[in-house]
Amino acid sequence: MANVLVTGATGFIGQHLVRSLVNRGDDVTCLVRPSSDRGKLRSLEPNFVDGDLGDERSVREAVEGMDLVFNLAGTTKALNERGFHRANVRGAQMIAKCAAGSAVAPKLVHVSSLAATGPSTASRPRVETDAAAPVSRYGKSKLAGEVAIRQFADEVNVSIVRPPIVLGPGDRDGFQIFKSISTWSLHLIAGLSDQRFSVIHVEDLCNTLLHVADSGQRVVSDPTDHQGVYFAAHDQIPTYAELGQMVARALGKRHIIKLHAPIPMIWGIAAVSECYSQIRRRPHILSLDKVREANAGSWSCDAGKLCRETGFEFPKSLQERIDETARWYINKGWIKASSRQSESSSSHTGAASS
Repeated sequence: MANVLVTGATGFIGQHLVRSLVNRGDDVTCLVRPSSDRGKLRSLEPNFVDGDLGDERSVREAVEGMDLVFNLAGTTKALNERGFHRANVRGAQMIAKCAAGSAVAPKLVHVSSLAATGPSTASRPRVETDAAAPVSRYGKSKLAGEVAIRQFADEVNVSIVRPPIVLGPGDRDGFQIFKSISTWSLHLIAGLSDQRFSVIHVEDLCNTLLHVADSGQRVVSDPTDHQGVYFAAHDQIPTYAELGQMVARALGKRHIIKLHAPIPMIWGIAAVSECYSQIRRRPHILSLDKVREANAGSWSCDAGKLCRETGFEFPKSLQERIDETARWYINKGWIKASSRQSESSSSHTGAASS
C-alpha cells in the first residue's frame, strides 16, 4: 500500500483515478478546493486536504509523507492567457517545488496533453522525439507546465504523460457527440474530413498512469529530451467522421447525417461564444483557442514507447470502449436507448437468464 496524493481529483479523470487507486488498496489523499463538489469522491473515502496549487502551505501539507503524487490539476478553458498560465504552469511548478522540498521526495506523475506538442499529419502520428509546436494558448501553457516541472528533475523523480481526447463514463465534453447522434442522428464535423484524432478511454488512461508510476523513466531538465515522456492513446486512430460512425454503432443507429461545418463558420460561432464568455466572465469550451486546434490538422500520437517501456497493453478495442461509454450514458439517463439497442439488450438479458 502506498500513500498517494491526487490533485485535480474532482475532475472527470481524477475521479476515475482515485477509484482505481482505492481499489488497489492505496491510501489516497485528494488536494481539493473548499468550494469543489466532493460528492462523487466521498463514497470512495479518500482523505481530503483543503487547498489548491496556488497556496504553497496547503500543497506542502498535502505532499509531505507521500510516496506518489499524480498531478491532474489544470484547466482546458480560460478567459485569457493569464488564466491558462496560472492553472497549467504555476500550478505544475508549485507541485514540483513542494515535492522537491519534502523530507523524502515522492515519485511525481504529471498529466500534460497532446496539445502541448501540436498537431500531427493524417499519415503519421506524433512520437515523443518530435519537436513540440503547440498552436493554442492551452497547448502552449501545457508545454510551459512541462518545462516548469523539469526545473526540479534533479530533485524529484518525474514522468510526464500526454493524453489526447479522453472519453468515458462521466465525460461531459465528449458526451456532446453521443447526444447529437442519439437525439438527431447528426454528427457535426468541423474542418477537413481526413483529419485523424487519437482517443483514449479514461479507464485505460488511469491504468496507463499506474504503469508509468511503477515503471516510467525519469525526465531530465533538458526540455528537448524525450526520456520519461509518454503519449497515451489507443492504437486505432479514426477520422472524426469514423469516430461518429463508431458512436452511432454503439447507439444502435444504422444511419447518421454527417454535417460538415466550414471553418469560417466555426470561427464566427467561436468568436460570438468567446465574447459572451468575456461578458459573463465564465470560459466556454467553444472558443477561438479550440478552433485554432481544430484548424491545425490531425491530432494523433503513437503510444508504442509507453507500451514498450512500461508493459502496458490496451485490454479492449476502441469500439468496445465506445460501446461501454454509450451504455453508461444510457443507464444514467443522459441519453435514451434506440429501439435496436433495446432489442439487443433484451436478447442479451434473455440469453443470460436462460
